[in-house]
Amino acid sequence: SLAAQPGSRQGVMTATATTVLFDSARLRITDVRLPPGASLDHRHEYPTLRWQVEEGNERSVLRPAQASAASVCDAGQSCVAELPPAERVADKRVTWAEAGSGLTVCNAGEGEWRQVCWEFKQRPRRSEAEVRALLSSAIYTTCVGTDLLFENEYCRAWDFYLPPGGGDAGEPHHHVLDYAFVYVAKGRLLGARSTD
Repeated sequence: SLAAQPGSRQGVMTATATTVLFDSARLRITDVRLPPGASLDHRHEYPTLRWQVEEGNERSVLRPAQASAASVCDAGQSCVAELPPAERVADKRVTWAEAGSGLTVCNAGEGEWRQVCWEFKQRPRRSEAEVRALLSSAIYTTCVGTDLLFENEYCRAWDFYLPPGGGDAGEPHHHVLDYAFVYVAKGRLLGARSTD
């Protein structure tokens, strides 16, 4: 789950730490962090998967691509009253944002708010039928993580979590598509595989 949409340099970010973790012609992955009280106003340049890392509290509005780009946060200030009340955001919440949509978010919690954003800079290279054929031709399971959290024509987002000493090296899995992984904590890995 993630927010300050990477590659787009539009919008207002206050006291926000964004780190581009990976950038290619097809995919950009950005780590976005907001300290308590900080805000972000952003327009998504590409279709984007936003991945929440750890539980948080936020006040946010996701605007459709057709909506006005008017900001409800002012640079250097916390969110204004137009945002809805704060809501709890669960760890591992994954949301999808279409290209052109806008996001305004304020960290309403006492700790850091963090999302990892996966921007898909190109359309999928394979059709759904081609992806199904690849998945069905696998020798082993194609379940490459512990939980499939999201799936669409662009990606399949897997959470990888094993407690200390967990997992079974004798249970192989088969990668038939491209993958990108992000370690977000010791022993915790986020993974999304491209459907092309």
